[in-house]
Amino acid sequence: MLSKPEFEAIVALANLAPSIHNAQPARWRLVGDRIEIGADRSIILPQADPTGRHIGLSCGAALEATVLALSKHGVGGTVTDLWDDDDWHSWSGHRMVARIELAKNATTDPTFLQLDQRFTWRGAFSDEPLGLYGWSRPDTAMVMDAPMRRWVADLNDAASLGILRRKAFRRELLSWMRLTPSDARYRYDGLSRDALRMDSRIARKVRLGFGVLWPLLNALGKTSAMTAEADLTRTAPLIACFHRPKDESAVQTGRAYLRLCLEATQLGLAGWPMAALTDDDTARDMISQQLAIGPERALIQVLRFGVPTGAAPPRARRPLAELIG
Repeated sequence: MLSKPEFEAIVALANLAPSIHNAQPARWRLVGDRIEIGADRSIILPQADPTGRHIGLSCGAALEATVLALSKHGVGGTVTDLWDDDDWHSWSGHRMVARIELAKNATTDPTFLQLDQRFTWRGAFSDEPLGLYGWSRPDTAMVMDAPMRRWVADLNDAASLGILRRKAFRRELLSWMRLTPSDARYRYDGLSRDALRMDSRIARKVRLGFGVLWPLLNALGKTSAMTAEADLTRTAPLIACFHRPKDESAVQTGRAYLRLCLEATQLGLAGWPMAALTDDDTARDMISQQLAIGPERALIQVLRFGVPTGAAPPRARRPLAELIG
């Protein structure tokens, strides 16, 4: 049903979906009239993602992007979520994520157009008024008033600093930061200097500050200033707190997460996830309580959104040879 060039084009477009730490763990293979998606077991972030749920979310976003990319070609499909089967045997080196049984003559979903437009933005946001007409996310609590945004910004800084005080986490984070363009993986994955909006001078400070100099800087009380980004967070006119049913598959959560990101893109917004607010148990519980997110819901991600004040950074995406099994 799909030619090799069509399949490759679909995978390339689907891999534009957001991925935690830009690790891009999703892999694709075409088996007859179905596409199988697996999570590469070599992409392991034990400090940032000890349960593997972030990998499931990233792969779920890639799955939904695949459905959208297929629709561009007039192809539909029936999706089977395989994440909770915990199947590590059907595809060597991978955990099975999902299967798509392909069908012809599907209706094109124009949302696929947003895949190429979406980008993350770590800089300051414009102070122009937001136009949120058409926002339709019942799974997203929106924080827009200034006092609450300040509170979230300060909480994010405190949670980030607490997590960064763990040496193993800093080491893992540095392994995914691409702080020089000469890094062999700079154009392919991880958190590039461009995406982080760092010049070479700041990048050198981060490498030293998160590395060998951290104990000294921490003893001198300098680490909080080095890691703070509350000023940037406060420029965001919208902080979106994305929550889903607690018992939902990580893949289904990831599918909804992609839709959230693309809906924001359609409104002219770019965002940056503040992962510390959901990685830190205390911060996550505080936000859930403040926003009356009930115990049957899980706070998945907190993102600052707004109109960016600059151009999109260059994309770092894995080549097809690393994506197709």
